[in-house]
Amino acid sequence: MKLLHTADVHLGVKTHGRRDPETGLNTRLLDVRNALEAVVQRALDADVDAFLFCGDAYHTADPTPTQQKIFVQALRPLAEAGIPIVLIVGNHDHPVTFGRASSLDIFDHIAGEVHCYRKPAPSVQVIETQSGPLQLIPLPWPIRSQILAKDEYRTMSPDELRQFIEEHYVTYIQRRTDEILERGTGVMGDGTERTLAPDVPTVLAGHVTVQGAALAGSEHTTTIASAPKFTVGQLAVRPIDYVALGHIHRPQDRNEDGHPPVVYAGSIERVTFNEHDEAKGVRLVDIDPSRDPVTRTTFVETPARPFVAVQVDVRDTEEPTERILESIRERDVADAIVRVRYRVAEEQVAQVDQARLRDALAPADTVTGIERAVDPAERKRRTVVTRESGLEEAVRQYVGQHDELSGMEEELVETALALEAELDAERTGTD
Repeated sequence: MKLLHTADVHLGVKTHGRRDPETGLNTRLLDVRNALEAVVQRALDADVDAFLFCGDAYHTADPTPTQQKIFVQALRPLAEAGIPIVLIVGNHDHPVTFGRASSLDIFDHIAGEVHCYRKPAPSVQVIETQSGPLQLIPLPWPIRSQILAKDEYRTMSPDELRQFIEEHYVTYIQRRTDEILERGTGVMGDGTERTLAPDVPTVLAGHVTVQGAALAGSEHTTTIASAPKFTVGQLAVRPIDYVALGHIHRPQDRNEDGHPPVVYAGSIERVTFNEHDEAKGVRLVDIDPSRDPVTRTTFVETPARPFVAVQVDVRDTEEPTERILESIRERDVADAIVRVRYRVAEEQVAQVDQARLRDALAPADTVTGIERAVDPAERKRRTVVTRESGLEEAVRQYVGQHDELSGMEEELVETALALEAELDAERTGTD
């Protein structure tokens, strides 16, 4: 059985984007759309038996109509081809308020074989594919508001709630796998029951955190740290053949030396320059219970927009412009989002030809900034942030004046730029 496993599309991320003159849409929204369409085409080309999407279709729980339209249109070819689509609700897809619909609930009313899970199913799900039945254990993001809405849990502390979720999910997985081993009954999409069997391809598809997972550059350690966590052994339970995960943006197999694979497909597009050197893609999965190993996977890169970070120290050269240009030429900046940072001595500031640098960057899709850093002696004297200062320059100047913030500079800059992009979108109506 062949599957395509993907997650973390995050439609709505607009950092480093601008208005596209032809469509009126944000260029980063278009980048994500292009990557998602390529993922769907890869699934069609591979003639997969099912499409597994493991959460975070959108960047917020309240996507715009344009973002919803893009996601629906991108998946439509799968439905038209008769390929079952599994959608697992992630933390970005679900509103905080109890009772509100998730941003993926709309798919319950869309033509095609779409299976959307916003909470763990009461029994193993059986999905009929062109290669036979697929046994599915859905494990969406745990919705804390649903638990706290019940009187008996309302007084739980954050740590108690996290522990409760971890224990509940581990018990849930064990019960579902026991159903399969004992040849119990699962439920098909139309509500009919189907006998389960341990030699039928079985997948756990979830949006959760695995202990020890390597984070992508844009992810915040503090946010991940507060989430419920599970060990590989708690998820890789017999007779599961593949654990398909979303939530962590860096692609990885947390059970590389064992079976079954416990895989984060990763995000399909880059979000910030902290991810400039990270591969983005999806997993093609081949499950054959008669083979050893039963499950084989292949990582397939998506056409993510390149992020190129050029950084050079020119204090030891008499021709700083040429040294910076040389560093730019060493990188492929064509169609990329590019940031240039150079460090100069105070007496070199006037020697750098900004016009020549911009000419060298003309092939880039977007130049987010050409940033100059000088020796601390000059930087400490430049304490005034003027109205003419760009946001990124202003934030960096502010951080430069507060030593206690030095280790947070990149995170503060990226957050400020993301907020600026959202405000610009609200003012202009740009999606």
